[in-house]
Amino acid sequence: MGAMAREANTMIKENPIKTTLAAGKASVGGWLNLGSPLAAEVLGGIGVPWMTVDCEHTPFDMNLTAHTFRAIEARGAIPLVRAWDHDVSTISRLLDAGAWGVVIPHVSTPEQAATFASATRYPPRGTRSVGTSRCITLGDTNEYYNVFNDRVLCIPQIEDMEGIGNAQAIAEIPDVDIGFLGPNDLSRSMGAAMGSDAHEKALADFREGCAAAGKPCGIPVNSGAIAKQRIAEGFSFISIANDLKLMREKADIEFEGFLE
Repeated sequence: MGAMAREANTMIKENPIKTTLAAGKASVGGWLNLGSPLAAEVLGGIGVPWMTVDCEHTPFDMNLTAHTFRAIEARGAIPLVRAWDHDVSTISRLLDAGAWGVVIPHVSTPEQAATFASATRYPPRGTRSVGTSRCITLGDTNEYYNVFNDRVLCIPQIEDMEGIGNAQAIAEIPDVDIGFLGPNDLSRSMGAAMGSDAHEKALADFREGCAAAGKPCGIPVNSGAIAKQRIAEGFSFISIANDLKLMREKADIEFEGFLE
């Protein structure tokens, strides 16, 4: 390996999501549900800057997740992941596989958030176990251990009214980086339709809680038009639709009039 290649392999780049949010701009990315690295390559090919691999509701296992991280990185994008449970060893394994951030679903209390935030950082700052895995291919091993605490994203997802009430306290946890909303589960848990006055009030309370803590807030949306609306309201970390929804919507359009 030449000197230039060795130098490139010893540099951990900045996390562009953090850079964008710190500049007061919105960061918009994609979501992967199909269980296909090819879908990640397609979205990356049009310039989607980050993608979240959804391990909670999809066929993704650990091996397929790692392959999908590679596909995301090959297109110059940042791989994030939504964990399938609250086990801190799951968070560690997903980070070891190459994730730059972890969305942890169904977080309702600051105590939960503190545990998960700690699991994303190496000691003495946190409790993440030090292991030799795919993550060290991101750069020099010592550099990775020294700097990745400041690159990684801990993203608790709030999905019920208890979490809405605790939004500020959750966001105030030092190594919680972004508050993320789960609007569908929130709607079901509170018995209020998506878009209803009660649901929108809960969204506003969540935004205000994150803002009071000085942290950015995020939400998944179904279209670019809704993304613009939510950004205008104060959300700054937005995922637009997902690969499955995008494929279904395009199929509906192109097959219209041909199917019984």
